[in-house]
This record gives sequence, C-alpha cells and structure tokens, in this order.
Amino acid sequence: MSEAGGLSIDVRGLTKAFGTFTAVDKISFSVRKGEIFGFLGPNGAGKSTTIRMLCGILRPTSGEGYVGGRSLGREPEAVKRMIGYMSQRFTLYGDLTIGENIDFHGGIRRLPAALAKERKAWVVEMAGLRGRENVLTRELAGGWKQRLALGCAILHRPEIVFLDEPTASVDPASISFRRCGGSFSRATASACSGRRSSRSRPSAFSSSPSASAASS
Repeated sequence: MSEAGGLSIDVRGLTKAFGTFTAVDKISFSVRKGEIFGFLGPNGAGKSTTIRMLCGILRPTSGEGYVGGRSLGREPEAVKRMIGYMSQRFTLYGDLTIGENIDFHGGIRRLPAALAKERKAWVVEMAGLRGRENVLTRELAGGWKQRLALGCAILHRPEIVFLDEPTASVDPASISFRRCGGSFSRATASACSGRRSSRSRPSAFSSSPSASAASS
C-alpha cells in the first residue's frame, strides 16, 4: 500500500496478543491524508496498544498495517522516523529544563541547527512557556507538561502525528488544536485516543479534512 491512494494509515486485521491475552483483535480501518481519526473506549480497550503498533514500537502479532506507505511489520524504523508521537505518559525528562527537553528532541530528530532554533522558539510560544525556558520540567504542572510534550512531538513537523490522551490534565478552556495548526500540512494525518465508559472495545471517530486542524 502506498500514499498514492490518498491514505496515510491503512490497517487490515491488525492483532496484538501478549501470551494468551489478546489486547487488540483483528481491527481494520484507514485514515485519509489531512484527517483526524480517534479511538474512544475505556481503560484496557486496546487504544494505546493500537497506537504503539502504529508507531512501530510494538510488532503486531498478525494482520498488516501501513503508515505513510511504510509497512509496520517490515519497516518499523522508517515509520518511527516519519511520525510524531505523544504518549499517554509524559515523554519529558524532569531533570532537564524546558529548553533542554526541546533541544534533546531536536537532537533525536537531527534537525539542522538553524531549524532547531526556529522550531524551539515556536514550541515555547505555542506552549505558552516564553520566559520559562530555564525552569526544570519537573516543576511544571501537569497541563503545562502536556503542552510541552505536544510541542516536542511535532517539533520536526512530522507527516503523521499520534496523540495518546493529549488533553489529560489540560484545562479544557486552553485546548485548541488550531493553535498548533501552523505545524501541520495538508498531507498530515492525526490519530488520537480518549476515554469512554460505555464500550468494552474501542470505537472510532473521524473528522474530514475540511474540518480538521490537520488541514489548516
């Protein structure tokens, strides 16, 4: 499968088992370029496990999936290079300052010095942390950490972004995907997860490109 068909993500019968326990059971779906696609389900429904497979972190037990035209089974490292991932748990180092965390992620993504400086300034502004670059990250409240983690996840302007419960600990009044819209292109797809109490398996929702922050 390639992106020529307008799909950023294409999954068929994807399954993940841990011993005798099946965490994700034969799911199939596709995500178009520029679309926001989400999973809703209670804790333990398999949302995070699915996202970790799509990020190339977990190898599927069976089934097949393609992210950005790259095979999850055969090209997990290529998948990792082209995506942004904000995990359910904080992906920041508490003993580093805000600025050092951003620099660290820029180094991992091998951003050229000039671009890294430009993107760092953007992340600080987007997260509302200007003037606090030298504050240790562990001293931030949960919502500020989430904002910073989001900025680090999209620092390199990835083609596809995975967000695992990105609004946890964030003040609802401050949530705005459009605030981050300048970092996405029309080819970008976003996948995210959230909790829901009434289902035993994750369900999905999607937003068309014309309505999504990813197609700004």
